[in-house]
Amino acid sequence: MPILSKQGEVRPLNIVDGQEFDAIYNGSTSILNNGMDRENLPDKSIPFDKFEDYAFHQYYQSYVKMEESRITEYDETIPTTTVDGLIYDNYVGGFEYNEFYGKSVQLVEGMLHIEFNCWYWFDPTAITGNASGDWVQWQIILNNNVVSETHFLYQRWGTIHLVGAVPVATGPAEIKIGLKLPSRNSGSTLQRPMAYYSGGNLLAINRYR
Repeated sequence: MPILSKQGEVRPLNIVDGQEFDAIYNGSTSILNNGMDRENLPDKSIPFDKFEDYAFHQYYQSYVKMEESRITEYDETIPTTTVDGLIYDNYVGGFEYNEFYGKSVQLVEGMLHIEFNCWYWFDPTAITGNASGDWVQWQIILNNNVVSETHFLYQRWGTIHLVGAVPVATGPAEIKIGLKLPSRNSGSTLQRPMAYYSGGNLLAINRYR
């Protein structure tokens, strides 16, 4: 049988759930807009320059890769290893957030759309995942709150793409990327490079809702 989710209301004006926020917000905007929306507006009724001026506050973009201070070069570790990367001597477990390539932004009340992508690899001989295999996991956080998160990624190398959109208040904010790895393979050493990522792009668009 189908599962019916619980319905609720935001009584203390805290955003508990996105659908609850939408229901209240859309009801108010529909009255203010007199029922007009993108479905019944005439074509080209809003010039592009007006849309550009009033729909977006600003956007932020930055290049992202693993912090240089976290990377151990292969010639400093095992002679037979030919790759650079993060070693377990420098990893304490859990999500490790990229402090150097984090993005400080000044937001205006509205919505914040965030996208992140990069390429990565990990060494399956250096880590021990679960019954399904070895894995890595990624997060985007905004002011220490999770905006978007992947599940376990079992592909040894690949490209990740994370997207999230959240309502925001006016004020400063910090966007960071997090990487998580499982425990070390007992047959590996603490100095063996286990993962690396680079070629990343972090995009944040602050706009009216």
